[in-house]
Amino acid sequence: MSLTVHWACRLFRLSTDQFAAVHPRDVLTKIGSGVKELKFSSFDDKPVFVANRGAETKMISPDGTPIEEFDRQRNIEIVKKEAVNPAAVETRIVEQYDLYYLDRTRQRPLPVILALMNDAEKTRYYIDPKTARVVGSYSNRNWVGRWLYNGLHSLNFPWLYNYRPLFWVIVVITFMVGGTVLCVTSLVLAWRVLGRRLRPVSSYEADRLPATEGQANSVVGR
Repeated sequence: MSLTVHWACRLFRLSTDQFAAVHPRDVLTKIGSGVKELKFSSFDDKPVFVANRGAETKMISPDGTPIEEFDRQRNIEIVKKEAVNPAAVETRIVEQYDLYYLDRTRQRPLPVILALMNDAEKTRYYIDPKTARVVGSYSNRNWVGRWLYNGLHSLNFPWLYNYRPLFWVIVVITFMVGGTVLCVTSLVLAWRVLGRRLRPVSSYEADRLPATEGQANSVVGR
């Protein structure tokens, strides 16, 4: 079982009795308007409400108090406890997008907790301490999609995103100009090849052709 499943099982192990002391309506009243979805959840066996406001997710305690962030050290302890080899797990706080955790629109949460499993597949997980959820992951199995598609096809590299828009525009325009030059060069070469096949026969080639029927009769008459 992967860490994601373990993590979800631990975070969402709850009973409805834990929420009996407060009605969801009271929680919504304290939160305010704009909440589109309210879920029952838990962190470290403690009940919490998950309020979704479109792209924004807020964690709310049963008394209606917003939880700005869960304890980072406790997040790390839970990750190591659920890992197959806890001693091999490395963790650190990531403040900026890296090679495997990117977002062109910069909507994905930062900072996040990076958990390196150091297993055969070099698995890594990115955990948002504000929601205690895995918001990104990567392993060697995703190599083709990461580098050949997202990397080359979408130019999905952090050194481009960190220096937008100027550096991004320069690189994109350079590739566009290079592609245009290659297209024009291909058309010129193709036109030259077709021109050789379609242009009239040269005088040299005409001299080497057999005599026409009229020329042949005149020769015979002599």
